[in-house]
Amino acid sequence: MARRKLELTLAINDYDHVRDLVSGAVPVEGVDLTCLSYSVEEIFFRFTLHREWHVSELSLAKYCALRAAGDTSLVAIPVFPSRSFRHSAIFVRADGPVDDPRALAGARIGVPEWTQTATVYVRGLLAETYGVSLTGVEWVQGGTNEPGRIEGVAVDLPDGVRVTRVHDR
Repeated sequence: MARRKLELTLAINDYDHVRDLVSGAVPVEGVDLTCLSYSVEEIFFRFTLHREWHVSELSLAKYCALRAAGDTSLVAIPVFPSRSFRHSAIFVRADGPVDDPRALAGARIGVPEWTQTATVYVRGLLAETYGVSLTGVEWVQGGTNEPGRIEGVAVDLPDGVRVTRVHDR
């Protein structure tokens, strides 16, 4: 008797390096895989709140925030479909006074979410490489392409960290 395949649904962004998996060109032995493609923001938000599918791309920072809050309902596997250096994720006004990341000390810095992996890396880069303390700036949380984006998980900020959430941008 033929062994029945395990049915799994995977939600993942449309990356070029996973397209053969998503299209079925590269099969998963023993698995009947259904792939769903959404934006990472939608995947993270929906999976964090509703667990709508079996397997999901999820940001490392969101996973760590969930674990830190005591949520042990997810098991992380070491697969990182989105990998990049985040040095290019720091933008400043061309006509402004900032010409070096160290000049961001004491400034207002905008982020789309506190628990977004890219912003975790950038905060670490600013603190560890350029000496910009997490408590030495005012963090402003707003949407990148959607006003008033909210966190998908509860956030317990470190002592002294100030985050102002704006809802109109």
